[in-house]
Amino acid sequence: MEQALAIADDAADVSTTLQGVTAGVEERAARMGVELRFGRAGLLDAVEHLWLGLFDHHTSVGAAGLPVIARELSWPRRRALYETLLGKPDAFVLLATRDQAAVGYVLAHIHEGADDTWPTGSRIGEIESLVVLPSVRGVGLGNLLMDAAEQRLAAVGAHDVLLRVLVGNDGARRFYQRRGMTAVMTTMLKLGSPPTERQPA
Repeated sequence: MEQALAIADDAADVSTTLQGVTAGVEERAARMGVELRFGRAGLLDAVEHLWLGLFDHHTSVGAAGLPVIARELSWPRRRALYETLLGKPDAFVLLATRDQAAVGYVLAHIHEGADDTWPTGSRIGEIESLVVLPSVRGVGLGNLLMDAAEQRLAAVGAHDVLLRVLVGNDGARRFYQRRGMTAVMTTMLKLGSPPTERQPA
């Protein structure tokens, strides 16, 4: 279900000015009937339901074969991570809304310093999250959000972009590959904590 966007238009860290984004992106957004706005922590309340939708999707594709935490624990932890990341210079949330309802978002931040293996620039952008509401998938919103985010990152000197994809989330992997991204590392996880917070089977 789409959730109404409850954000004051004059919130200090929310802007409908798409600085660093080409007119072509704005025109595509208009054709889709969506509005894009950049912001920081002031947009986080609007993306909770979108994040939980991604949590559910990760669970549905197997969560890499591991147990997961209880659903109600996920957003508070994710929000805390977002608040930390958004404290970094040039980090941002890019929110897509339709009829004042949040339908997708990107959260991105920047790593300072060139990579020690690949020939990157001195600033590397990371897409921490890309989420699109299932009801609006297939119309190009994911590509629109990524194009706008990558343009914003490039405008502040981050021309190289990295992200992580859950093992088993093959649709997302193919999406990013079509955008020219290449798998370069594998994240390994060994669970050793007591299973008190895990989702019931």
